[in-house]
Amino acid sequence: MTQFSVFNFLAGFTAILAGTFLQPVRYPTSVMPDDIIVDFIVVGSGSAGSVVAGRLAEISEWDVLVLEAGGQPPAFAKVPFLHFGSEFPNSSYMNYYKKRPQKYSEQFAKNIGGLYQRGKMIGGSGTINQMMYHRGIPQDYENWAAQGNPGWDYKTVLEYFKKTEDYQGPLKPRDAAPFRASGGPIGVEKVAWKPPVCRVAIRAGEEMGLAEVDYNTDTTIGSAIFQLTTKNRERVTTADAFLLPGLRRRNLKLQINSQVIKIIMDAENRAIGVKYVHKNKVKRAFAKREVILSAGAGDSPKLLMLSGIGPKKQLEKLGIESRVDLPGVGQNYQEHLIIRGITWTIHPNISSSIFDRVGTSAMLNYFERRSGPLTSPAGICALYQLNVGSPEEPHIPDILITQENGLLVQDYGLFSLAPMKKSIQDYYRPFLGRDGFSMTPMLIRPKSVGTVTLMSKNPFDPPVLDHNSLSHPDDFELMVKAAKASRRLGNAKIFRRALGAEPINKPIPDCAHFAFESDDYWRCFVRGWSGTGAHMCGTCKMAPDSDPMGVVTPRLKVRGVKNLRVIDASIMPSITSGHINAVTFMIGEKGADLIKEDYGKI
Repeated sequence: MTQFSVFNFLAGFTAILAGTFLQPVRYPTSVMPDDIIVDFIVVGSGSAGSVVAGRLAEISEWDVLVLEAGGQPPAFAKVPFLHFGSEFPNSSYMNYYKKRPQKYSEQFAKNIGGLYQRGKMIGGSGTINQMMYHRGIPQDYENWAAQGNPGWDYKTVLEYFKKTEDYQGPLKPRDAAPFRASGGPIGVEKVAWKPPVCRVAIRAGEEMGLAEVDYNTDTTIGSAIFQLTTKNRERVTTADAFLLPGLRRRNLKLQINSQVIKIIMDAENRAIGVKYVHKNKVKRAFAKREVILSAGAGDSPKLLMLSGIGPKKQLEKLGIESRVDLPGVGQNYQEHLIIRGITWTIHPNISSSIFDRVGTSAMLNYFERRSGPLTSPAGICALYQLNVGSPEEPHIPDILITQENGLLVQDYGLFSLAPMKKSIQDYYRPFLGRDGFSMTPMLIRPKSVGTVTLMSKNPFDPPVLDHNSLSHPDDFELMVKAAKASRRLGNAKIFRRALGAEPINKPIPDCAHFAFESDDYWRCFVRGWSGTGAHMCGTCKMAPDSDPMGVVTPRLKVRGVKNLRVIDASIMPSITSGHINAVTFMIGEKGADLIKEDYGKI
């Protein structure tokens, strides 16, 4: 058996064992009659939809129906290590969106474009992600408010973050207390398993002048151990925390394997229900009060456009009757950009190999004691937030660097190199399976924007994504500085002294015509190794009426349509400075309160 198939076998075997040792969460589901009438329909049970549905069901006289395109999540989803959809390809648990070929990024890929994975099950992408709990920085929300969105300032949204959170970590520094909360539905813990490279991560940051911080407070420049949405070392999704308790109430119903294909509107452009497909049959559900789209930043704009709500010319070209001309639908697509491939080797056997992480000992440690490498996302431990190119705002980070406690190709290239060009595969071949670590910079406040469009008017075709990363020259030059900062960080003396760290000092063949580590070399490297952070947002932009590209109002109501809201990551006017899952929780919490306020229930 080859090393590749051994790894694949071990990952799959771990998942099978997870199903043996862990009780899968089974959400009570219902089968609706062909034409059901409820008060609220929530489309999607992901990170926002589950929050919205659970909170609305707190009002006992409201009947709430959740329609989820996927099914029950697998038992292995509870294991933090098993988070990559690529480990279980062609899975019924995933949606695969089509990505347009990129002009400015991803140049080392075999096929520039490819597919973009999202979760398709109860819990949505919150069931397959890396579980990073990251609120962003206070300035993100001050910027939202300054763009004409009252009620979305940092002081206001902070209370919703705290309402959701059950923080299990120490309050360090002590002045973090006003920003943290315990007792909420979502467990938050620091990464528990720390291999040798992680144990010196904070000291490496100190060499660069970065103090240890709690990045979910108002102090954001510094280094930290990642915080995860886990409890007792198991993944916690909003479906676990909000939807499952809500389903114990008689007024909340969940129907799975139900893909919504169209919003039903009356002659006055009032949303009165949805059409959906369940077991190959088209059914309808009607809402006496509102339809709420929480299908995510890809499928919420897709559903609007399929229903005739969006850019008129685009829709008419596809043969879709335009009901409401909203040019901003599917526009303003924003993504965090990451750069892979900045790596160091370390002494052999000083860090756990990929086989140790999914080996017998690791599995027994997890299933019997909830300890060991399976308690954490694969390879993730620490982060560094710093300012490398924005001197006008020196106290605000413009990049985030993730320390990954494994060499890029520690998986023997099975997943890391499979999508890459042969020249890149050949370059890394001598390092396959070696112990090491990587520094992965992420552009957290990008200026580049892209689009989400329809492939056709067929509701079962996936949306087409063009993230258009690095199209803005400021983003490109900032990522060159980020790559150089990552190199300096990984070259910290503590890594060499404690681990024998050695950078890979051989130029990438595709960039070898430039002087090694010159600015031009790094520009070539950045264009080649760049990719998305899978943080899709902004495609149904929240904005005041004065903004022609706005899709929803600050109360998340769709312009030009009555009784229709969008409540998910697509409403972000600008992407926040970090992983966006926790932000999506907050949007769900606040969106539910906006609905309650409008009906006099708060």
